[in-house]
Amino acid sequence: MKHKEIERLIQKKLDREIGLDEKRKLDKHLAQCPECVLYYQEMMQASKSLRELTEFYPQTDFNARVLAKLGLRRRFAWTKAAYVFAGSWLAAILFFVYSPLPAQFLSRVATSVPALMRLYDKVELVIASLTQVLSPVIKSSFSTLNPFIGLAFSIMFVYFLGKALQKEVKCKA
Repeated sequence: MKHKEIERLIQKKLDREIGLDEKRKLDKHLAQCPECVLYYQEMMQASKSLRELTEFYPQTDFNARVLAKLGLRRRFAWTKAAYVFAGSWLAAILFFVYSPLPAQFLSRVATSVPALMRLYDKVELVIASLTQVLSPVIKSSFSTLNPFIGLAFSIMFVYFLGKALQKEVKCKA
């Protein structure tokens, strides 16, 4: 039997992963080979010393202190996602505001159904209000607050649109 295989078996025994047949092979070899017995004892002592080591954990502000010393600031991963969301939200709003497609589609549908025409007027009023509010923001440089403002406006838009739709449904009933 090769000594490399015995070293592997010794390591498996230290890791408590050794099988019954492998343990028998190891014990048989250790009974005959003083070199491997010495290696086994050294490994047992090293394993015992490692288990007795004291564990140290850094303080909670360790990362912040290291980043400050390096001159870096911590950026959250969701910040990039917020910029992407804000940009796509803004692009979608600008598309719907300045594109003739939604107006053409809504005008065709709205002429056939008077209730949709009233809804279209309400939506148009909300979009016009949003463009008046958002135009200074668009002209200014982006800050980290702008995506949240956009999110708040879109939530309000969906809320008021839902309220308007509920009123139309109640009126029809």
